[in-house]
Amino acid sequence: MLQRVENFIRENKLLAPGDRLVVAVSGGPDSVCLLHILHRLSQSWGWSLVVAHLEHGLRGAASLGDALFVQRLAAQLGWPVVVEHRDINGIISKQGGSVQDVCRQERQVFLQQTAGAWGAQAILLAHHAGDQAETVLLHLVRGAGLGGLAGMAAKDTASGGVAYVRPLLRESKTSIMAYLRDQGSGFRMDASNATTDYARNRMRLEIMPLLTAVNPDVEAAIARSAELLQAEEQYLSQLALAAWQRSRPPEPEPLALLVSELASYPLAIQRRVLRLAWQELSGGPQDLTFAHVEAALSLLGREVGSVTSWPLGWQVRRSYDRLVWESEEPPVNRTVFTLPIPGSVLLNNREQIRADILEVSQFVGYGTDPRVAYCDLESLATVELQVRYWQPGDSFYPLGLAGSKKLQDYFTDAKLDRRERQSVPLVVCGNQIVWIAGQRLDGRWRVTANTKKLLRLEYGRQ
Repeated sequence: MLQRVENFIRENKLLAPGDRLVVAVSGGPDSVCLLHILHRLSQSWGWSLVVAHLEHGLRGAASLGDALFVQRLAAQLGWPVVVEHRDINGIISKQGGSVQDVCRQERQVFLQQTAGAWGAQAILLAHHAGDQAETVLLHLVRGAGLGGLAGMAAKDTASGGVAYVRPLLRESKTSIMAYLRDQGSGFRMDASNATTDYARNRMRLEIMPLLTAVNPDVEAAIARSAELLQAEEQYLSQLALAAWQRSRPPEPEPLALLVSELASYPLAIQRRVLRLAWQELSGGPQDLTFAHVEAALSLLGREVGSVTSWPLGWQVRRSYDRLVWESEEPPVNRTVFTLPIPGSVLLNNREQIRADILEVSQFVGYGTDPRVAYCDLESLATVELQVRYWQPGDSFYPLGLAGSKKLQDYFTDAKLDRRERQSVPLVVCGNQIVWIAGQRLDGRWRVTANTKKLLRLEYGRQ
């Protein structure tokens, strides 16, 4: 077994010579076996080990006995040990959650903190082929995709912290127990593993024996399938990342995807791209269900303005050629700003509109920059303007066109949906629109042959 585990480490490039390793040891047979193997391999690999044990305070004297056993084992082997205690029941009473979820979260925090404090390159976990089979089957019955069916990776860097490494992932429980017998090593048994109160225990105690009757080598078979699926998952993830990058519009905000680009990919890639969008929003894949993904994909074939809700107060909206992610209930901006002439007004932390007075001799034509507009100052007959946002009923006289046009119709022609219209500043004089900032001047204020003084308006970022 020692040689198999070492070959597995080399084959998958899990560890490097001279690494400092935090070894998670509960005191049970799996983690004790892992510690013994790493201890023996450390002589040739030059590893330095740090034994880490978290006592959850859930089993009274038995839990304290586990901690004492791990301390003695680490001392016997000559490695430093870090033991910490958590009041899991107290944490649950304050913040809620299940025992299993809170234990897992606290254990991850403890292991990452320990690895950081000791400058470790990896955290070693004792998951074996039986654990892998249980994980895959649990994901299957819950309706997981390929990522879930791929099970646990031999080296997991997805958490963003120190990598988790699982050198025993191909080993069976039988081989682990045989190794411990050969080494004459003791271990602790957790009585809670024999209860069927938890889904994983039911899978191990009730379902796996039934599957073993069909295929005596079922654990190894499922573990092999998981390895194959991991390679498929890695390849599809690379394709999805490239599609994600190509589907993003140039501007970083708000988060959006180009509909025409996204729709050009196979359905499997589309789903993965949407999950990447969720990771961008939330920092992780939690809380996003298959139904959320499918509802967002349905927007590709729906009318402009269609929306669907996502977790954490987000919604996905179909714009013209975009899926746009935004908060579900944005406040309507009813702010009215004063723009002095001359002077400027700051609309938010990034945008401003500036007004300058020019002589006719300084006017060289309207130009092609949509962020700049020129007006006849005397026709405005005011020393200040206002800046506000679209309101239903607004209309203006577009420069170059005869007659008036509802601003709503103009926005429709410009392919700006209802939400986007709220972000376009309007320079107004009383209740009359002067300029749709960055887009179109009202023809009533245009420069003519009789113009003597001009007003130059500019809309831009600071």
